[in-house]
This record gives sequence, C-alpha cells and structure tokens, in this order.
Amino acid sequence: MRCHLPNLRRLAVASTLTALLASGCTSIQLQDSSLQSAGDALSAAQELAAGLESQRFLLRSAATFQERDEHEYAREVLLSTAFDEPAPEVADQYLLLSMDSAVALEDQEWAADLVTAMPETQYQQYPEDLQARAARLQDETYTLARAPLPSARFLMNIQPELLGIDQQQLNDRIWQALKETPDAALNDAATSAIGFENQGWYELAATLRQPGLSLEAQGRAVRNWRFNWSGHPGAETVPTELALLTQVLEQRPERITLALPLSGPLSAAGNMVREGFLAAYYAAEQESAQVATTDDSASDGAQVTATRSDENSHSQDTTPEGNEGSRARPHEPATPSNTSITIVDTNGRPFEEVLPELLASDPDLIVGPLAKDEVAALANRADLPVPVLALNYAPEQDAPTPAQLFQFGLSVEDEARQIAERIVEEGIGQALVLIPEGNWGDRIASALEERMQELGGIILDMERYSEEDNFRDVSAELLGINISRERAIELERTMGLNVEFEPRRRQDAESIIMVAEPMIARQFKPLFSFYYANDVPVFSPSIIYSGRPNPSRDRDVNGVYFTDLPWILDREPEFRQQAYESFDNLDGPLGRLFAMGADAWTLSINLPLMQQVADSRVAGHTGELWLDADNRVHRHQMWGVFEEGEPVIASGQDEQEEDDPEAREETDSVIN
Repeated sequence: MRCHLPNLRRLAVASTLTALLASGCTSIQLQDSSLQSAGDALSAAQELAAGLESQRFLLRSAATFQERDEHEYAREVLLSTAFDEPAPEVADQYLLLSMDSAVALEDQEWAADLVTAMPETQYQQYPEDLQARAARLQDETYTLARAPLPSARFLMNIQPELLGIDQQQLNDRIWQALKETPDAALNDAATSAIGFENQGWYELAATLRQPGLSLEAQGRAVRNWRFNWSGHPGAETVPTELALLTQVLEQRPERITLALPLSGPLSAAGNMVREGFLAAYYAAEQESAQVATTDDSASDGAQVTATRSDENSHSQDTTPEGNEGSRARPHEPATPSNTSITIVDTNGRPFEEVLPELLASDPDLIVGPLAKDEVAALANRADLPVPVLALNYAPEQDAPTPAQLFQFGLSVEDEARQIAERIVEEGIGQALVLIPEGNWGDRIASALEERMQELGGIILDMERYSEEDNFRDVSAELLGINISRERAIELERTMGLNVEFEPRRRQDAESIIMVAEPMIARQFKPLFSFYYANDVPVFSPSIIYSGRPNPSRDRDVNGVYFTDLPWILDREPEFRQQAYESFDNLDGPLGRLFAMGADAWTLSINLPLMQQVADSRVAGHTGELWLDADNRVHRHQMWGVFEEGEPVIASGQDEQEEDDPEAREETDSVIN
C-alpha cells in the first residue's frame, strides 16, 4: 500500500515517519538509541530485503537523525546507493527528507540534483494539512539550488497562503526569479508555456528585456501589458519594482543644472562631458517621440540655457562655436515638455561658492562638479538642499556623506575589482601583479587586494615599477627568474662545479595582472614570453588601450584581456555611431568623457528608481551602472582582447550564460 505522511513535526518529518512505521508500512522496529551513526543504519539495512523494505528502514533512520539535528548522518543515508532508484511507494517521503537535510546543510549541489528530479507541483503529493510545510521546504530548495526558472514556475502556480505570504510578496518573488532567468531559458519556457498565468508572466519578462528600452518605454510597456492581460494576477497586483516605474516617471527632474568648467584648465574635459550629456538628452527625446523633426523643432520640447559663474546669467546657444550642428542630436522629445537644462560654467571659483547661484534656478538636480577636490568638499557637508550628481569621487571616509550626494566617474578601482572577479571566477585566482608606483597605482593596488581577499584569490607577488626602471629586471623579479638563478648559483657554490642551468619561472602563477599604459605594456608582454610565461593569461585595465587602433604596435600585446568601456569596444548601438560620425576625437580620452557625460544624463533620470529598487542596474556607455549604499555609482565594463594588434570584444562569461540554461544571470534589474 502507498504510505502518505500524516504529520510534519519540523522540516525533517521525523515524527511523521514514526507514525508511518507504526501504521504498518514496515515490520522493522527501530530503537532510536541504537542508531549512533549513518554507518549503523546502513549496516542494519543490509540485513533487510533490498529495495522497498530497506529503503523504508533507511528513511526511518534518516528521520531519526534529522530529529536529533544530525543532518550529516541523514545526508549520508539519503545519498547512499540504496536510493539510486527510490521505490515509487517512498519517493515522496524520500524527496521531503532530502530537501530538509539539503536546506539544513546548505548543500547547493544536492539541492540542484533534487530540483532536476522534482516537479513544481511536488508539494501537492502530500495530504492537504502538510502541503504548506512541504511547499515552503520546496521553495527553500529552489532558492538554495539557484534555480530561478523552476522557482518561477513553482511560484506561478501556488497560493500565497501556502508560503505564508500575500499576493504582493508572491508576485514580487515571481518577478525576481524571472529577472534572474537567462535569456535562452526564458525564451524556451515562453515557447512551451501553457496556461493564462504562465504565458502572461513570460510575456511581461520578455517585453521588459528588450535591449535599449528606456525608462519611459518600460513604463509604457508595463501599462500596455496590464491592459492586454486584464485579470492576470500580475496585472491586478503589479510587482512592486514595476509599480515604481510609473512613480519614478513622475519623480524625474524637470529642471537640471549642468555645472561644469567650460573654460580654463579643465575646459576640454568639461565641454566634452557637456556634449555627451546633451547628445544623450536629445537622443532620449528622439526615442520617445518616434517622429523626426528639424533641429529647430527638436529644441521646442526643452529649454537649454548656459551661464557663466562669474557673470550675470544669460541665455546662449549651447552648440560649440565652429561646430554648428555637429552634436549628435536625435530629434524627438523623450522628456516632459517642460524639462529645462541650465548650463553653468564653474571655472574660476570653488564649487561651494558657485552653489548659491546654481540654486537660484530652483533645480531638481545639479550635475557636477568635475574636480575631485570639489567633490570631496561636498562630501564633507552636513547636507545638500537638492540632489547633486557629482562627476568624480571623494576619498572614501568613515563619516557619512550627504544623503543627496551621488558620485559617478570613471573609477579605476572598479576596473581593478572587475579583474579580480574574472580571474577568480575562471579559477585562475593565483596572480602575479604589476602596478606602477604613485598615488594612482596605490588606489588600484588597494582595490585589487581588497577584492581578491574577499573572493579568496591570492596575490602571489606584486611588483611596483616606475618608467625609469629596467623592465627586463622587473619582469624577471615578478616571474621568479632571479630566484631560479640564485638557486643555480648556490648549487654551483655547494658542488664546486659549473652547472648547466636553464632558468625557470615560478610555477604557481595562474594569471598575470598588468597595469600599464600602451607604450609600457608593449615592452612587458614580450618579456613575459621571454621568461617562459607565454602560457599565463594576462589581464589589464583600460589604461592599456588608448582607444585608437594601432595594429602595427599593439601586436606586442596580442592575447592580453582588458576591461574597457562599451563606448570603446562596441560601436554597434546607433547612438554611438551617430556620435562618432558627428564628433572628432571620440576614440581617445575625450571620447571616454563624452561617454561619461551621456551616462550622467541616463543616471539623472534613473536615480530615483536605482535608489528605491535594490540592485537596480542601468546599461550605460561606460558600463553597467549601479548604486551602492553610499550612493556611489559603480561600473562593470566590457571585456576586450587584442588579436592581430586590434581590440575585439572578448568571448567569456556572458556568452556562456546565454548558452547554458542552468547558468545564473547576474543582472538584477528591470532597467536595461
């Protein structure tokens, strides 16, 4: 006869199996005190008939261990060869006990195996009074296994009361699971989906996963989906994150003051940031309107004025002199018709002194300053009267910064952390590191060491160099060649004979992190090969590439992987194509500042959502952007590799995730 579990004492269901035994599911009597270890249970089971009888005995044993909180013994029993093929009569009990111990032990691998053999409706196999406890256990198993798609299916077809939550919490969890599902797996699920609720959820996820979808477009997509799927649980109780979209659209700044040094020593940087900001602004207008207009009509949707900090405010054309009409300016209003951008030249006075003038226009947001010391001064204030998106970073400090201060820039620390993450993920986390001397190098070294330690990577050796150093000696020292030579010399002294010697590099190095500008990197990389490290992968931050292709010289860094801005590595997006056609000098450092300016606009309209939705991410021209708890914007850049002297987009983790339905996608946001 088929035995069902009549009760569940705790997640382990120990007392339930006691009841099963008493009800005649097996004739074997077991004294709890007689089981001291998993070995005792497995030995006793050998005296029973193989198959159903021994499996029932072992399930009772596992339940006893679980009741005593000895889950390691329970796991040993449940993963024994006796359960290579659980009998149908005890399959449900076996799954329930296994889920309990897998969760208790946080055994991710075991949980993943259980998920592959478990239907999303498994909890329905138990008596009605047990389904809530079984459902919660099944839910925890999906979470432990990092199986977002099965988890989403499970949640789509369960009553929230069984999990002790309400409909809002259930829909929030469904949406989170769908966001974590890789594209390939989501597409397959949508193709084979059956049922109104499932199909609706998949369509919503696919709609918001379209590349390049703006904030406003996402809001419209949610509204349209709710109309088309009237009566759907997600339409009646919208996931909190999606409901925030419409709220954020109302919170977008309507008056923005762009405060930059447009004259003086920093004028080249300031003007390029301004051009990127305005280009992205006009591109957003075009995306929203979907109607081509002339340059004159494009400006009707917004008011753009420019002022100098040391003069009376006055309106002027924002197109740079001698570059009339050159700005990449798509022509559709994407922002509210009353949006205004006031541009202020801050050259000549500290930002603190300029701030009262900036506030005179009653802005909803100030973008600037650009200089690091001015951002530091703002960070030391007690508060700020309006939100400020600074375009640099203040030194990290223990004291809290103003709640309305946001910091964004091209942080080399983010690049160092990204390199650490990649080499550890690829299993080559024992690294040799080469970093220039000086404060800039100190910042990279500090960020790299901290992230490597967090991830369990190991820096075997770190060499700091200057341009005056002999790079041959630096490379030999880094790779342990000098130590090898010293050993040979010592051996000759000990033996009193000349020893034939071929130096060897150190063998524990799995990767090399090289922080060097192009001219220096072209010297170091061949030296690595000369010193027998040609097979060790080399990783670098963006400093290795000027942004301008130079195949004849960059052949010397062939094979080096480096992280850089999407702006530099990927010219496919239409906005980037238009910008490169319209502006000169976008390949080098000024182009990176243009991209930063464009992302400053994107952040301006997305900051409210990024604040309210944890782990929100924005796909920008400088990388994937997100906020930390201190309102500092971090970036995750693209990966490139030099081939035949030219940088190409490197294949890597992103492609693997798309090809592997079981891979977990890192992007945790509705924002594209």
